[in-house]
Amino acid sequence: MKAFLSKYLSIKWLMISVLLILMVAIVLIWPWGMPTADRYFDPIGERELQEDEIGQLRTNIDEYLGLSLSGDDFKGWNTEYQPFWKYAISFAAYGMPSAMIIDPENAGQYRVTMDNMIWKMKSKKVWRDFTDRGFGPDPISVQNIMYKGHLNLMYALFQLSTGDTRYSKEFTWLTKQIVEEMNLHHQGYYEGNTCEPNAWFVECNVIGMLSLRIYDQLYGTNYTDNEIKWSVDFIMDRMRDKETGLFYRAYIPNHDVVMPQIKGYTNAWVLSFMNVFEPEEMQKRYPAFKEHLTLEYGPFAAARLAMNHKEDQIAQIFALWGAKEFGDVSLFSKLRNAADKFGKLQSNPETGGLVYEGENDTIINGVILGSKLHVGWKNLLEYDWGHAGIPYDIPDTSSMTWKDLLPVTIYDRTDGEVKLSKNNQKRACPSCFWGDYKSVRMLKDESKGTNKQLCPEHVKSGSCGLDKMDDMKLID
Repeated sequence: MKAFLSKYLSIKWLMISVLLILMVAIVLIWPWGMPTADRYFDPIGERELQEDEIGQLRTNIDEYLGLSLSGDDFKGWNTEYQPFWKYAISFAAYGMPSAMIIDPENAGQYRVTMDNMIWKMKSKKVWRDFTDRGFGPDPISVQNIMYKGHLNLMYALFQLSTGDTRYSKEFTWLTKQIVEEMNLHHQGYYEGNTCEPNAWFVECNVIGMLSLRIYDQLYGTNYTDNEIKWSVDFIMDRMRDKETGLFYRAYIPNHDVVMPQIKGYTNAWVLSFMNVFEPEEMQKRYPAFKEHLTLEYGPFAAARLAMNHKEDQIAQIFALWGAKEFGDVSLFSKLRNAADKFGKLQSNPETGGLVYEGENDTIINGVILGSKLHVGWKNLLEYDWGHAGIPYDIPDTSSMTWKDLLPVTIYDRTDGEVKLSKNNQKRACPSCFWGDYKSVRMLKDESKGTNKQLCPEHVKSGSCGLDKMDDMKLID
């Protein structure tokens, strides 16, 4: 009996110990204290920023303000992933119009942040991988839709959401380049634009297509019924698996061969953006994405690298965009739980906001934040932004070249020295004002009807031009 009791008590204590360990594990791992997922899907007018979004926005705004004041420096950005910087910047920017809708009282600072993002996107450090690899003499005239499509969509969303036309000429010139290339390929083997010279990806093309769709909305053109329709038809006919309806990895133009791999991040990305053009079909195919390319573990979820493959962080990030676009509260909740819990979203002592832990925190923070903020493309495109003058007059870009959009010099810290341009309008920064600024004193003098000559006669700008400051003559 004594031996029996001893054995019984040992088993009992073992079970209690295991139970305690499980309880501690649950306490440590369970996603306690996170905002209710439904709140991210509240209708416009009721939707409010959640605590995590507020914290991440604070960090993101501070990050890009600092970057805008440092030339081409990217302090804290992991250079091992430099070819991916374009995606980090662009997807962070795609969340800003949604932030303006959700929190209109602070729309001004989101507008500034989006402008700062455009300028960092234009840095040679972001696009030079294309020219360094010998793919072309410049990064945007031909091919490279994986870069120029994102830049053009950033222009499009900035003008759509703010009514600010400062990039209208750049937006128009780049739109024309994309369209001319699409026309070049029409009635050939394929439609759309290539990324590298012999690689065509659905995800990159849908970005450029959306930029043209917004251009139509702003300028009254008709690219949606022509160039975009051609690309949609090609994608739906050649770039999908017949059984699941999911999208293939790539197309190789000069062999006319489709690479039939089905990737997790590709499908999350494409479903999200193709929903603008084929909403009924994308709604039908989204369940297949969930079935084949996601995994759920209690309160957590992950996206797969490919069908029947392991979890993948990049697929996870874009799956958040997919869940948000399709109003999937359950999957979004679990993906968000995993991203914030295991990505260790935590306080950032430098900004007072929130940021993910690790060497890639500055890269992934804005992309995940953008997915949380995203109110859906339909809502964004149909939102009444209240801007007058639409459709705008199409600006003349006949004398422009790619160098009117992108700087060819890198201004950063080299060997401890700061190499920044001085008063050079070819490399104006977003915080530099090149317009017709007038000081309080100038306005006061004008109101008095004085004839004081505040600037040299040959200078038209009220600021005398920032590159002409040494010539400024004030007559008392």
